[in-house]
Amino acid sequence: MAHSLSRRAFVGASAAALSLASGVRSPVLAQQKTSISVRIERDITALDPAFRGGPHDANVIRCVFQRLAALKLDGSGLELDAASELKQVSPTLIEFTLKPGQMFTDGFGEMTAEDVKFSYERFAVAPVDGKVSPYKADWTGLTEVEVTGTYTGRIKLSQPNAGLMAIAIGDCSGCIVSKKALTARGAEHNTKPVGSGAYQVVSVEKQRGAVLRRNPDYKGPQPAFDEVKVNFIQDPKTAELALRSGELDFAVLPPAIAEPMRGASGLSVESQPGLAFIWLGINMQKAPFTDVRVRQAVRLALDVDQMLLAGFNGKAPRLNTLIMAPILGQWKEAPVYKRNVAEAKRLLAEAGQTAIKTRITVLNQPAFQTMALVAQALLREVGITADVDVREGGTYWDAGKGDAGKDLDMFMLRFNGKLDPSFLMQWFTASQIGIWNWQRFDSPEYDKLAQAAIVETDPAKRAEIVVKAQQEMDKSAAFIWLTNDVAYVVRRSTVKPAFLPGALDWQLDQFARA
Repeated sequence: MAHSLSRRAFVGASAAALSLASGVRSPVLAQQKTSISVRIERDITALDPAFRGGPHDANVIRCVFQRLAALKLDGSGLELDAASELKQVSPTLIEFTLKPGQMFTDGFGEMTAEDVKFSYERFAVAPVDGKVSPYKADWTGLTEVEVTGTYTGRIKLSQPNAGLMAIAIGDCSGCIVSKKALTARGAEHNTKPVGSGAYQVVSVEKQRGAVLRRNPDYKGPQPAFDEVKVNFIQDPKTAELALRSGELDFAVLPPAIAEPMRGASGLSVESQPGLAFIWLGINMQKAPFTDVRVRQAVRLALDVDQMLLAGFNGKAPRLNTLIMAPILGQWKEAPVYKRNVAEAKRLLAEAGQTAIKTRITVLNQPAFQTMALVAQALLREVGITADVDVREGGTYWDAGKGDAGKDLDMFMLRFNGKLDPSFLMQWFTASQIGIWNWQRFDSPEYDKLAQAAIVETDPAKRAEIVVKAQQEMDKSAAFIWLTNDVAYVVRRSTVKPAFLPGALDWQLDQFARA
């Protein structure tokens, strides 16, 4: 049975959405604001949908490129974007028709079905220059995009993909690039992207950010602001000062920085349930952590509640497993590990390890540094001496990649989530070792379950699979879950931001005047 997507219809994306309201401002003053400034905490990596570095890139990408259909902000699924029709003919076949006359910037011509084919297949089916995307799992099952006409095509899958609409077609991995532009510009396309969306990139400067301006040729709903300045500000305290001074209009900040800003003139502070996940990971392939008893001892030596109190002022909820509410597959009965010094010492003695020297590698952010110092003190009590290795953004994010990752001991990571379990699970498969699987967690059973979760379209059965996968992670004792974070949104009262739950995925083209 065929299902069609119109501007008012739901296709089956498992994403909810949310936009913030409000502050008071006179209509006259509001009309005068034509530019806004937002803060990203990581430097821009690559403005390429297939090779983005994370949400800091994706939040720019989504307003520069169009998708066949995009996630809606009212929680009802998807709405058409570049497509005039999107039809799920069967679990393994989707047909689309593009709107004619959608033009790429910089004179690269009209969007056609060939561009859709190129954009989707380059993730893994037909990689350009042999470069497979780290987000290839978003398109699991894709075998071909068949071009049937200038504006029409068929997306063919070898198997069902339960998260395809939410995490691929409707999100950043579904962004449509110009085949001609990407081929011509090569690596330069990372900082000079050619899209057809509401904004175009006019400049990117390392360690500073990007400037976006309204795309005059965009045929869709017009954005409220002519210009968006995306500012890279790693230090949250610096971001606070920029907000207070009026240099910034929007930022997501840690609780310790955001809470004191409540009541500040011209600013609004609102907390949102987090959709990220933070944990302390252990490299399973480096001695002495090759012994599961040593990893179990580390887990029992730590006090998660004490670490969160220090790092997040007690404002962030504890996380005990990978999948958090409201995502499908939450393991409600997951163990809540309590500190047990005697048992940790017993396990270390049994493993023949009574005087371990190790490192905890963290990003130079206050919350992570504070939690690492607490962990350092707690581990010392069971005979583990841990140095805290604080790194700047560039060297930190390379720490677990390639051969360098073999030398990691312990580390703290924060990954960003989406409202589909397969997106969260994909980073811990064996194929991600040397990329994002810094634990070097290698479990054939987990990999099998992760794949099964993608193809299972029955929600109840899929949830059972996802729970079993989390149980495999728990057995490894390589993951000490900390929190799914809490998002404190600080905004100028004249600006009404728009983002999905968790305040990770911003829709910059839908930011409005309050």
